Amino acid sequence: MLAGGAKAVRLAAAITLVGTLVFIALIPDLSGLDDRRLAGSAFLIPLSLATLYLLWRGKAVAAYHTLLWGALAAVTVAALLNAGLRSAIIFVYASVIMGAMALGPRAVMRVGAVAILCVIGLGLAEHLGLTQAERRVPASLFVLILVLVLAIMTVVAANMVREQKRWRDREAEATRARQASLASLAQRERELGLIINHMPALICAFDGMVCRFANRRYAEYFGYTPEALAGRHLRDILGEAAFAHAAPLVERALAGETVSYKGRRDSPVFGERILQISLVPGAEGPDGRRGFFGLMLDITEQEQAGEEIQRLNRSLDQRVRERTAELTAANRELESFAYSISHDLRAPLRGIDGFSLMALEEYGERLDAQGRGYLERVRAAAQRMGHLIDDILELSRVSRLAMQRESVDLGRLAAELLEELRQSDPGRRIEAAIGECRAEGDPRLLRILLQNLIENAWKYSSRSPAPHIAFGCTREGSETVFFVRDNGIGFDMQFAGKLFTPFQRLHSAEEFEGSGVGLATVSRIVHRHGGRVWAEAAPGIGATFRFTLAGKGAADAARA
Repeated sequence: MLAGGAKAVRLAAAITLVGTLVFIALIPDLSGLDDRRLAGSAFLIPLSLATLYLLWRGKAVAAYHTLLWGALAAVTVAALLNAGLRSAIIFVYASVIMGAMALGPRAVMRVGAVAILCVIGLGLAEHLGLTQAERRVPASLFVLILVLVLAIMTVVAANMVREQKRWRDREAEATRARQASLASLAQRERELGLIINHMPALICAFDGMVCRFANRRYAEYFGYTPEALAGRHLRDILGEAAFAHAAPLVERALAGETVSYKGRRDSPVFGERILQISLVPGAEGPDGRRGFFGLMLDITEQEQAGEEIQRLNRSLDQRVRERTAELTAANRELESFAYSISHDLRAPLRGIDGFSLMALEEYGERLDAQGRGYLERVRAAAQRMGHLIDDILELSRVSRLAMQRESVDLGRLAAELLEELRQSDPGRRIEAAIGECRAEGDPRLLRILLQNLIENAWKYSSRSPAPHIAFGCTREGSETVFFVRDNGIGFDMQFAGKLFTPFQRLHSAEEFEGSGVGLATVSRIVHRHGGRVWAEAAPGIGATFRFTLAGKGAADAARA
């Protein structure tokens, strides 16, 4: 691209044309059109006109090339027809080289090379006597000096053009980077504006007490547009009453302190609302003044919800106290009922059993076998009733007993219970496998739990030719599962749902003694520990009772 454009070329052509005409007008003693001093002008005048014509056609680069190379040719011809190297016009070569700077470093090098060749050619012409030069100084000296000057000027001009190009490139790159930065900044500003205007918060910026910026939500809350708020005093926005309350807090923010508080603000659009307000001090300006930023959240619904929660909590506390009183009364009634069972029901049963025994001992010989059988059955029924009362009391006790959690060695406890059973029935041989298991729970309740499960396994495996009882624990996922397994008579799984219900039995009292309360007690103890219990069995194969216990230590109990 031509530096300066068509205007620069037009100016150069006009100067060349006018300068040539002035030169012709000032030539002294002009002898006629055959005067050799008109040789250069004969080239320059049509050259200038041709350049202006090309400019008129819109070909600025071609026009400048025409002017440049034509001027070079005109200087050479004029010098050849006059004094040769000693002609003053020879110094126009330097101007032509400088003029080529507008076309770039390559054009400068080409024009300089051609100018040097022209100087060498003029030197040869003078040496051959083709010029009208006075030979006071050898032509070779003129050639050498002019070639050096033109070479130096060409190199300097080319380097100047290169440096100018580098400078223009750096300037253009800096301009592009600046424009890109400005565009990116404008884009970020637009994005930030979108974010701020669509946030569910009231945001503002103040210089002193004068609003500099407010987002759309802040402006709408106070009944303005963002543009209308800019430049308004805080008093005009809030009103006198609210400003009187807010002014001391704003002063603290202007002094450099971050202030947070709750306030009620009237809105012409939304009515009175509760706002969580934060005032953040801004940076101190060159004049020493400071502004602040305001961030306000509408927390009316949260405050109302909090008040409702407090009201419900008060109501719940009252209901809990009432329920606790009811449970306390129910527990007292249950304790009274248990006391009645323990004392009032046991006395008649002891009388029935005792008098039946006396009748057998004192009158047994007078009774036949059927009579003695009736008395034996009365005694057995009374004793079963006593055992049933004991089991009911035990079930009641495990439900009311206060829990005291601690680490319990269930493996050791199971071994102790099995040893007690062996001592009570020394003639029975049974194989046992006890794993090492620990859990966290109430030691008394866990003993009752294991006692019921192991006694069940002992009882229902009594008819097995090689009875076997196992206790252990396994890791299943994130919990530890404890188990008691036997190879006794088992049961059909379709009746498993009845196992943990009080007084539900899968075998008659004639087959296996019991009250049907033991597994219900197990279930209640497990649930009090936050666990679960279930059974797996098959007729003639045996049964496995599994349970979990929630609490610290249960998850790491298995070491079998």
